[in-house]
Amino acid sequence: MSLVGNIPELRQLIFSMAEKGDLAACAQVCTTWTKDALDIVWRELPSPLPIIRLVDEGSLSPTMTWQQGVPRATISPPVDWTRFRSFTIRIRKIHFPNSALVYALQKLTLVKALCPDLPLLPNLEETEVHASSDITWVPLVAMFLHSGVRRLVIHPSDGPSFFTYPNFFREVLLRAPSLESLEIKESSLLTFGRDWRPEDPVILAQYASQFPTLIRFAAPAVVLARLQNTPISLPKLRVLIETNALRPKVFIDHFRTHWPTPIARIRHLAISVTLTCASQLIAANPMSSLRILYLETFMSQPEQSHMQEFFRTLGNQCPGLEELTLMWLGLSWITTSTDNGEMDISVFEPLVDCTSLAVLDISAACALIFDEDGAERLAIILSNLRICRLTFIPFYGPIAEAHTLPSLAALLPFAFNCLRLEELSLVIDPTVPDTRDDLLGFSPVFRKLSIGHYVGGQGWASSAVAGFLAAVSSMEESGRDYRW
Repeated sequence: MSLVGNIPELRQLIFSMAEKGDLAACAQVCTTWTKDALDIVWRELPSPLPIIRLVDEGSLSPTMTWQQGVPRATISPPVDWTRFRSFTIRIRKIHFPNSALVYALQKLTLVKALCPDLPLLPNLEETEVHASSDITWVPLVAMFLHSGVRRLVIHPSDGPSFFTYPNFFREVLLRAPSLESLEIKESSLLTFGRDWRPEDPVILAQYASQFPTLIRFAAPAVVLARLQNTPISLPKLRVLIETNALRPKVFIDHFRTHWPTPIARIRHLAISVTLTCASQLIAANPMSSLRILYLETFMSQPEQSHMQEFFRTLGNQCPGLEELTLMWLGLSWITTSTDNGEMDISVFEPLVDCTSLAVLDISAACALIFDEDGAERLAIILSNLRICRLTFIPFYGPIAEAHTLPSLAALLPFAFNCLRLEELSLVIDPTVPDTRDDLLGFSPVFRKLSIGHYVGGQGWASSAVAGFLAAVSSMEESGRDYRW
């Protein structure tokens, strides 16, 4: 079988294989793995039990051999897939092999090997797919939609815009009668602007008219003007504005010109800008109706000095803010001193003016370094808020492992005494005994406890899954009502 040739025909071939749920032919061409990373997340949400979550950040072997479509490492014991209501696959590309088709088929075959009953999930309600190109994720989406999924989130992380796949809406989404919510996050501003065709807003509008409840569409601001003339219900749009390349004033002017809703009425804002730009935007445009803010920002050394001012601006201009998500890109340090130019814990103090804040999610390439005194200071700052859900996903590496995990352990005794937490999500290394024991000791406090499992080195995803499932079975036998 030739792997280089007519790309449209190859796409259709992959789509047909995935749609039928028969990937046996894929094994004939999936002979080796390129060096890449794969992590799979499962969540089980049977009330009142907490969330099940697995995060495998290990690297796959660069020469993993396939035998009859099944990798050497497989899940044992078998998984009862009927338990799961939510399923997330994240596929992150380090580099492409010689053929994009080989890459896509390898991913699909692995998914099929780990999840043999994937198209037959009677209880699956929501799916999130992160993939590196439309060749990869279109078949994955098709597989999930045939499982009766109601909510779908697609992250085409790079490669062609999803609109370059001309039959996406007709061949995939319109075949999903149970789908109620769609969110498409296009991360490439240049790709999106280049590939956006005049007829695409019309296609999107036609599909939106058939949507029963919601379209959540993440796109650069440059697209908004074209969307305004379509019959899409604009207040239901979620817009991710990719403007890291623009100067703050240019961004703010562009925002005012193209935003389809009056700024004072914005309730949900997702932006990808610098801290300086975000502060200027909010300072110049009071957002009294803003309830949810998602900010993705690159935390360079000069930007760290603006963190406290950003929090202060939020407190002054957004009195009704209920949920704040910060996605920090770049390595930052939060310490009890600023001797080396790091951020002091005091940067969080202005948050006390956000009196309505109930959800604080910090997913960051950051390291927390503080002693018991610093932990107590941070807990006291947070205790003045009515935080009920807290997420901390810190950076990993030799330095972070040496400092971040002990700092989290130091924070916990103070945090549980001060905070009104019902849900806590952390990503830690569960092989660190002190941290693991501290977390397990506090588990009865929470209605939902989600602990990500960090797997370092060259571990295979499937072996991590097997270990995770064995741990869950052991906990179930002991009668515990939480999940690791």
